[in-house]
Amino acid sequence: MSTIELKYGDSTLKLYKSPALIGVQPRAKRANVVEYLAARMGARATGESLGGFELVDVESAVQPMEEVLNTLRANREVDVGTHVYYTSDDRVPLVPTGEVYIEFSKRADPKKCNEILSTLGLQIIESRDDQELIARVTPLSPNPVAVAVSLQKSGLVEVAEPDLATPGRLASIVMPSDPRLAEQWHLNNTGSINGSSVGLTPGADARVVAAWQRANSLGATQVVIAVIDNGFDFQHCDLSGPGKIVEPWDFTRNSADPCPYNGSWHGTACAGVALGNANAYGIVGAAPGCRFMPIRWGTDLSDSQFVKWFRYVKKRGAWVVSCSWAAEPRYYPLSTRKSKTIHKCATKGRNGLGCVVVFAAGNECRDVNDPAGDSVNGFAIHPDVIAVAASTSKDEYSGYSNYGNEISVCAPSSGIGGRDVLTSDVMGSLGRTRDDFNPYFGGTSCACALVAGICGLVLSVKPTLTAAQVKVLLQQTARKIGPRPSSDYDSNGHSTKFGFGCVKADAVVAALIGGGP
Repeated sequence: MSTIELKYGDSTLKLYKSPALIGVQPRAKRANVVEYLAARMGARATGESLGGFELVDVESAVQPMEEVLNTLRANREVDVGTHVYYTSDDRVPLVPTGEVYIEFSKRADPKKCNEILSTLGLQIIESRDDQELIARVTPLSPNPVAVAVSLQKSGLVEVAEPDLATPGRLASIVMPSDPRLAEQWHLNNTGSINGSSVGLTPGADARVVAAWQRANSLGATQVVIAVIDNGFDFQHCDLSGPGKIVEPWDFTRNSADPCPYNGSWHGTACAGVALGNANAYGIVGAAPGCRFMPIRWGTDLSDSQFVKWFRYVKKRGAWVVSCSWAAEPRYYPLSTRKSKTIHKCATKGRNGLGCVVVFAAGNECRDVNDPAGDSVNGFAIHPDVIAVAASTSKDEYSGYSNYGNEISVCAPSSGIGGRDVLTSDVMGSLGRTRDDFNPYFGGTSCACALVAGICGLVLSVKPTLTAAQVKVLLQQTARKIGPRPSSDYDSNGHSTKFGFGCVKADAVVAALIGGGP
């Protein structure tokens, strides 16, 4: 490969001319024109575009590279053709866009500066002052790299650099190495845990690990997930750490320490499912990179109490609100105050984009909206809420899960014939187990927390989504599960048991950034 050397920034840049690739900028906007022209010459359009140039591989062409390039340049369908360069043996392409950044020396003769610009056939497209400008090559110019070399050799410039387009690459995330992640089948169900396949069906999961990989993210720190529950253990390593906790509050004790009472392990379990840390310790949540707003609820479900909780999370900056609970009465329509409070949170929170409000459907195996049967869960049927039912580690209906027309989606959790979910537990004697981890979590509480974490991950990918858009995306991308998908779902794709299907985090991310289902 021929080499060109030039000063570039504070370094010396060696450009190696690619022996295989050229760049072609089509004049017309007709689709596939470069592909067509390349094929006529035995070359191949790669499908990659950089700086407005489509890359063409000429290794298989009948003619040598220079002849192919000149032939394409002469074609009326082509505006510009260029060589492609590398800076190392990684063979990552760099394409000159045609622009050259120039800083003339303060001591340079202005007349000579004008002369060299004319000699090189350059067109000035932006001028900062008498010394600094951006020029573009024309058909009378050498290629941009050669222009920069000529300018640098002229003695008239301090800087002359071609604009080189090259692919960007996101910093790769470090996938969680938490030792018990392999047991968390709800995130990635391989069909086996510790050598046992009992109660597991491969793929019966929420596709969270795949979503991390596709999004190249474990959740953004700007995204705050509020969990309203019965207390949280901040001593647990999976729920704490620098910057993890945001605006905690206990509405029972009116303090900033919503720690659990004896036996109040439920909130710690939900928080672990939603956003447990990726810290090489224990378990990991669906959105471990998101921050945590722990809210210990008040003494009852009166309007005044409820309004305080939701006003607090809305005002204090929650993006997602996870509620793995319901009212005790079977028949519980919402008061106007409660209904309006949820609506304001879901539409006015997050600077007008709305907080994503997620509620558990409940665990009584009843219809969430059957007034004639004295069965109404006012929270789950609120139109601004994502109501979550439960499915099992075998992609089956969890027999305890409430159902109904208002169910949005289901999510993996416990159930007969399947496995329970492993999550964080209150440490010491106050926990459900003697371990710091709870292997027996489930119910729609778990499913709700999992969906809340996924919503946090989704908003990490596209923070400008409204709460309503997040709900629609989850429903549109959910996967159909159950023994009879053809009959369990109506003409709109909805099932009273599964909602629009099992939440599929990877598909939501794909819908946002592209890359297939």
